[in-house]
Amino acid sequence: MARRTKAITGLISEMKAQIELAKDPNILVFIPLGGLGPVDIVTLNMSTGEYTGYDVKTKNYRKSDYTAKDGYRRKRIGSLISRPTTSEQKKLKVKIIYAK
Repeated sequence: MARRTKAITGLISEMKAQIELAKDPNILVFIPLGGLGPVDIVTLNMSTGEYTGYDVKTKNYRKSDYTAKDGYRRKRIGSLISRPTTSEQKKLKVKIIYAK
């Protein structure tokens, strides 16, 4: 059940990002068929002709502190969990969008 909830949350975040990007009248927003691949959204700026790829991540916050192997305890409750780009996304210059 939790897995389905995460999938729905991710789809909602992608739709919110698409809506925000589509508000600009000079930008066309495209989404991949089937939702697979290193990019969630591709935009085309009609005035400059520039393509931009985006990967949408849902904002998640830490619920507990972290204790390293050496015993040092880091207080990170409430901090944003960072989701780095993959090596393939770095080659494609994909930008990360954090959505609620």
